[in-house]
Amino acid sequence: MVVFLMDGQCAPARVVRHSTAARRLRLEVPDLRWNAFLGRRLERTFATWPGVVDVSAEPRTGRLLVRYAPQAPLLARLRQEPDTQTAQGPTPRKAGPVQHARRGQQEPWHAMTVDAVLARLDGTEQGLTTEEAARRLKRFGPNVMQEEAPRSRLAMMGSQLATVPTMLLLGSAGASVLAGDGLEATAILTVVGLNAGIGYRIERRNQELLASWQKLEAGAAQVLRGGVLLTVPAAELVPGDVVLLRAGDVLPADMRVLEAHRLCADEAPLTGESEPQPKQAAPVDARAPLAERTPLLFAGTAVASGRGRALVVATGADTEMARVRELVAQESAPSTPLTRKMGQLDRRVAAASVGAATLSALAGLAHGRSGPQVLRGAVALGVAALPEGLPLVATAALLRAMQRLHARGMVVRRVVAAEALGGVTIICADKTGTLTRNEMRLEVLDLGEGPLELSSLRPRPQAVLEDPPTLALALGLLNSDVDIHHRGTTLEVSGSSTEKALVAAAHAAGLDGAALRRAFPRRHLRERSEAIHYVLSVHHAPGDGTVAFIKGAPEQVLAICERDSKGPLDAQQRKRLARRNDALAADGLRVLALAWRRLDGDAGPAPTEGYTFIGFVGLRDPLREGAAESVRQARGAGIRTVVLTGDQPRTAEAVARQVGLEGDTLTPHELAELLELSGEALSDGLARTAVLARVTPEDKRKLVKALRAQGAIVAMAGDGINDAPALRAADVGVAVGVRSSDMARAVADVVMASEDLRSIMSAVGEGRIVQDNLRRALRFLFATNLSEMTLVLGASLLGLREPLSPLQLLWINLLTDTLPGIALALEPGDPAILDRPPAPPGMPLLTRPAVRRVARDGALMAGVGALGMALGGPPLAFGTLTAVQLGYSAVCRAPREARRHIPTDGEWRIYTFVGGATALHVAALTLPPLRRVLRLPAPTPLTFGGLAAGLLLPALVGATPAWGAQVVRRARRVTDTTSSLETPS
Repeated sequence: MVVFLMDGQCAPARVVRHSTAARRLRLEVPDLRWNAFLGRRLERTFATWPGVVDVSAEPRTGRLLVRYAPQAPLLARLRQEPDTQTAQGPTPRKAGPVQHARRGQQEPWHAMTVDAVLARLDGTEQGLTTEEAARRLKRFGPNVMQEEAPRSRLAMMGSQLATVPTMLLLGSAGASVLAGDGLEATAILTVVGLNAGIGYRIERRNQELLASWQKLEAGAAQVLRGGVLLTVPAAELVPGDVVLLRAGDVLPADMRVLEAHRLCADEAPLTGESEPQPKQAAPVDARAPLAERTPLLFAGTAVASGRGRALVVATGADTEMARVRELVAQESAPSTPLTRKMGQLDRRVAAASVGAATLSALAGLAHGRSGPQVLRGAVALGVAALPEGLPLVATAALLRAMQRLHARGMVVRRVVAAEALGGVTIICADKTGTLTRNEMRLEVLDLGEGPLELSSLRPRPQAVLEDPPTLALALGLLNSDVDIHHRGTTLEVSGSSTEKALVAAAHAAGLDGAALRRAFPRRHLRERSEAIHYVLSVHHAPGDGTVAFIKGAPEQVLAICERDSKGPLDAQQRKRLARRNDALAADGLRVLALAWRRLDGDAGPAPTEGYTFIGFVGLRDPLREGAAESVRQARGAGIRTVVLTGDQPRTAEAVARQVGLEGDTLTPHELAELLELSGEALSDGLARTAVLARVTPEDKRKLVKALRAQGAIVAMAGDGINDAPALRAADVGVAVGVRSSDMARAVADVVMASEDLRSIMSAVGEGRIVQDNLRRALRFLFATNLSEMTLVLGASLLGLREPLSPLQLLWINLLTDTLPGIALALEPGDPAILDRPPAPPGMPLLTRPAVRRVARDGALMAGVGALGMALGGPPLAFGTLTAVQLGYSAVCRAPREARRHIPTDGEWRIYTFVGGATALHVAALTLPPLRRVLRLPAPTPLTFGGLAAGLLLPALVGATPAWGAQVVRRARRVTDTTSSLETPS
């Protein structure tokens, strides 16, 4: 431990490394960590010591590197030398850029004055020098964030091999090698490689598709360096840089406002606020929430209007965006329901396989079989129990759903997410940019007597001040601070969404904005402030007059009005206007009041009384096309929708009503209180929740996790940075729209090109088709494999000869598990699949009734194989068992009633696939090369008779229950009719 003095106080330092040969000393100074100010002082102090060649402080690590000359009395001076040359005042507390959550307390830059922020970062309003910027870049690193690295090819291949069935198959291959059968081992390894290769190719293709969706954003900023304006790459920004801002700039770092002129920032990607937030240089309370920190600008947001200057306070991994990324990193994507259910099936199949092999080995030893024979029998049972075609069947079903979704403009990142969509019970949808367009529009113009029909307005530009409707539209245009450009015949307006909507409405009504601005040139503009929620503009008017226009909060504007267009305002008329304002606001509109007055010449600033009320304008962020329909469709499909928004509760409730939602609206405080409950109280509270307002990214994540903890399958739909943690925490994350943020795309399971939320319901329908088809395919696979295992194990227990060799069982599995199984997995979906509720989240892929059917059907098919064994030995058992399994695929199809309205384009598939499998089986029975590999004799008429019987028998047996059910229904109808006739009147 080394101790030295700084401003009369002991500062401990630990010697981390001291190389006397290289004359390098590295010290760890706890107070240096994230204190760039202290780092500079230490560098200046050490540079004055005798023998010191170079010194470098690293505030991020809290370490100091000192290089010194030979025979320098470094250690002695370090213990004794006080810091007399920089004793200029108390050392400021730990400073640095806005710190990552894991790096301690965040600096309250928003609560500090401009001078305090400049002093803390040792900066000036003229910016850093080029040399100082270079030094800081070296210390703090480039202004970039580490992206989540894509999975390597080796990791993707490893995940395909690291499954229970694959491990068991590899074990069977090893046992075959020990038994001296290299051909069987080669065949088993070929099957393993085929499955792994297909899975790897699909995952690799998805990764490439995702990469093609990534956006490339230019990174540059206008920065003052030593008083000179330079264009600097965003990656080279450092804390202390002064950046010039203008409308349209995307902010590359977190900044503290130094100077603001009508400066507003669109923070919807980070906070969810649909309206751009005004920014100011004055500090606010340290406890202000993120959305109310008006002196701060955040990386990833954009300047909506105005201009200004700001000081960079955080870059790279220390920005608020990075804090959101940390929330994402803390939340690992949950396993999908299919993954969990398939894992359960894998474990049960593995247990059955190992158990059957053990039982076969014990029976073989009891019957006096040799070691190789016992091992061969165990391998045969292992192959018989494992459905080798299951990975291909599941992949085929999921891949088909992915392809159909991709054709509709959706990329599925995780293959299993296609199935998880089918089980969704709750959709959490971000409001701003997802349910709504994040584009304000003028919807209501009310001059105090009720809304006017906007489409029928005929403005009178020659009498602006005499015609109230024209005056209202012109005031909205002239009082707005926007930039207007013409690109060909298209009018481009940049500014806040509210003012853009007012300007657009005036132009749409037929007013010429350029002519109005020439006729009413603006002389003065007073912006909103902390206590004044209206904008006042003063203009020269035609005829050497002067007028003042006001637009803003209705309660404040009405308070400075003395009259309206009809005369003085009395108390009753004010109440009437207040009620009208409340009615518009209750409809979810953003309401502004308009007023004006004439001024006397150039006599000082505009007064704050004596104005004439013109009317109200109501603006709305319109719903996206199909938003309400998608919510209704979800309700019809048994799926509940919850809206998440950073807006005020009243606005959120209005949007919820528009889309047809009913339920409670919660704030984060109310959500926190709800999550403290347990049992039925928590379940009931979450079940009643329809809207969560004023949310932060953490609040969204908490709600999603709480819903999942209640057993719900949750899909999260969003497009912003603030949605990313919830997208990762949900069972299925959906990034909505081509303009969704890169972070949302990176963590989502499904990325949509369009903003039409009805696509989500289409994806849910595809997921349900996958679930239905997988259940049918699983019934087929497990019943056929059970028949093989029953036949082989039964022969082993009875001490009979081996009915089927491992290679023959592998052939049967590859033939019957793949082509017919894939055909069942690709069955067309029911058009009415969204008219039913989702399957319960805990429902297994094979329910108890399905397991009973599997056991029954497997036993019946094993009986057919045993009959073939009795009549013609193993060759006939091989031919008959394979044929009966192929015929069984017709039994596992959807019921005929469900297929009645299915398009015929998919009906051919099962006949083609089963016909192809039958042809391959006939080839195995007849072609000499295949017969030699499978060790089969030449076919006999009995072989073909068994083949035909095996193909037809399942269809006859499968028709029996349906025929019996019809008989029972008819008998019941006759009985009911007879009973009604015999009943006395």
